[in-house]
Amino acid sequence: MNDFSTIQSPDAPVQTCPNNCAEAMAMANQEVDLVRRIDDPIQRNVGITEAYRDLGEAMPNNWWVRLAGYVSTQGGCAMRRTQQWDAQSIGRLIVNPEQAMEALKDANISIFSSVYPPNKFMHECGFERLKECVDAGEIEVDETLMAGLEKLNNGDLQGAADLLAQHEQVEVVQPVYDRHAETFDDLGNAEAMMPGDQTSIPIAYECTRDNLVPLGDLDIEDPFDRVSYYHRLMDRMKQIEGLP
Repeated sequence: MNDFSTIQSPDAPVQTCPNNCAEAMAMANQEVDLVRRIDDPIQRNVGITEAYRDLGEAMPNNWWVRLAGYVSTQGGCAMRRTQQWDAQSIGRLIVNPEQAMEALKDANISIFSSVYPPNKFMHECGFERLKECVDAGEIEVDETLMAGLEKLNNGDLQGAADLLAQHEQVEVVQPVYDRHAETFDDLGNAEAMMPGDQTSIPIAYECTRDNLVPLGDLDIEDPFDRVSYYHRLMDRMKQIEGLP
């Protein structure tokens, strides 16, 4: 984790940014590149979660990144659960554990590799530098992501997080659901047949089924329902962390 000076604002860039835009984005992508080299998907998830948590501490006003640390933790917990079902369990009878792992790790790395780098770039180089590089056509960043990061730069913390979440669920996660539609259907059916709420997740940095944020009647396979669920998770995080 970086060493932050007490005279810096919470989200101030903390490293010297390369003059070359491509080099600056390569620097922002370093953690993604390192994580991709980890073969084991559960250990890869640990690396992703640590990156989110480190950046969340470095950018405390970036609520999307802070929430991502919690959600990534619970994604890792889901990976572990699918691999722990024994041969006679409902989950193993319905879901192929290898296919479940493939679907969950696809979602995990897809979000990290697409949404994390522009946030990291902004932290390392500042929003204005990011915008200059995008406007010059030297790097590409999704328009919704840029709009969210601009809101963050302007102090609209909730609006920024909402736009990042919208992009994440509609543009990044939905293609993952489409690629693994049958597997996610099987996971949903297995969870519905198990006792208790197996789909909702808590805001926690450990694997627990306590204090779940209820999914309720939302459909986890619907991108806009997932955005609605994100709002519930964000509300719980803000409550736990005492955010305004």
